[in-house]
Amino acid sequence: MVFGSQRVDYRRFHQAVRRLAGALQALGIGRGDRVALHLPNLPHFCISYYALLHLGAVVVPLSILSKESELAAILQHSGCRGIISWSGMLAPLQGALEQARECTLQLVLGEQIPRHAHSLTRLIAQSPELTSAPAAGPDDLAVINYIAGGTEENLGAEFTQAALVAGATTSSEMFRITVDDRVLAVLPLFHPLGQSLVMHGAFYAGATVVLQPRFQASEVVTALREHQVTFMAGVPGMFKLLAQMDPPDPPLSTLRYALSYGGQLQEGVLETFEEKFHAHLLESYGFTEAGPLVTSMRINRDRKPGSVGLPMVGVELQILDEEGRLLRPNQSGEIWVKSPSLMQEYYRKPDRTQQRLRDDWFFSGDVGYLDDEHYLFVQERKEDIITKGGFQIFSFEVEEVLLGHPAVAEAAVVGVPDPAQGQEVKACVVLKAGEQVSRDELISWCRSSLPVYKSPKIIEFVPVLPKSPTGRVLKNILRAEARSPASAHGKQ
Repeated sequence: MVFGSQRVDYRRFHQAVRRLAGALQALGIGRGDRVALHLPNLPHFCISYYALLHLGAVVVPLSILSKESELAAILQHSGCRGIISWSGMLAPLQGALEQARECTLQLVLGEQIPRHAHSLTRLIAQSPELTSAPAAGPDDLAVINYIAGGTEENLGAEFTQAALVAGATTSSEMFRITVDDRVLAVLPLFHPLGQSLVMHGAFYAGATVVLQPRFQASEVVTALREHQVTFMAGVPGMFKLLAQMDPPDPPLSTLRYALSYGGQLQEGVLETFEEKFHAHLLESYGFTEAGPLVTSMRINRDRKPGSVGLPMVGVELQILDEEGRLLRPNQSGEIWVKSPSLMQEYYRKPDRTQQRLRDDWFFSGDVGYLDDEHYLFVQERKEDIITKGGFQIFSFEVEEVLLGHPAVAEAAVVGVPDPAQGQEVKACVVLKAGEQVSRDELISWCRSSLPVYKSPKIIEFVPVLPKSPTGRVLKNILRAEARSPASAHGKQ
């Protein structure tokens, strides 16, 4: 691993993992115990993660962007016995720990250690290595990844040891990561793709992981150059910002591949990024419960505009109608996934598991189709389809038109209740700095490209859109706000 001026080789990394495992065992953590990780992209995230797996304990990664109420809910629901955190983020955590009575063990990284907590660095430096640990079987629970998205219920996807291995091997082999590669870890490691591809996949291949604790476009370019990075993974918003920068001078020569995950790239971003960074940008698709990659553009196959690629090795896809009948190529329906890296179940949520997981097939919640060559085209989240007067409207169609207006920076379209039509089309719009446009102007702009029934009737100008840690717009929050009496057409 590389972090700033620090270099951690595999031998030293392995020693640190075994020492921390020994310390955790001495503190009472054993097989099956849940322990939370609340750390940014630092070497200690990786050390702590594998120390817990070495013990047969269960890792519960927490988003460093979560608020106190979210942290408390996950700690309580998961029944974590301990937590490993960073002193720079203790403020929202302390209130959460007061509500999570079972979480009594706290390890802290940093200089200022609370009196009741243990110093993580001291434990790693002073503890003897754990030479014999309980053997974890392939079907043993390894990680619980909680679903981001602002839902009121806590959905924790359980992954076995075997699922982690499947995700790691598939990722490293399909993206041709080898011992000679340098993988940039700018995607948060608490994110499922940060774990599966960036961390597990790179370590499985014996590659070098370059840890970047935050995304700043200029800092990423510096890291790409200084550390001769060959592969990176990110979300569409990251690549959009990188594409907007001036071309690196002198040009970058080592970056070969980049993977975009978590939504569609805006028009022109892919071509601009590839031109400026001289790297191949691969679009992909997946979700937490799948471990998370489902499809990706292939390194050695042609890309198709609008497609998110072909299934990962070992992954099967089906497109079914609402009655569960298998659809033919190019027919839109519900996307079902079967994968060796799929979750086992939702933690302590048997009813929700039964709704989504049937005979090892998982309902993604997305609507799309497979073409004749098995390329996947994702059209919409099922819950995001707007039904107006009996017609179905895909919100992404309306969003693409809105984003074509020169004054619009971001747009999110949702369906809101309407007594006459069932649902009406509402657009939440973020304007570019210094730009102005009226509601009527935007509606006219949409009607010039879309049928009247698809064009938004309600437009709300907002300063920001609610987003997940990886930049996905949380439309469930927008719908909930639209249903509240206080918001009724008040900001048009």
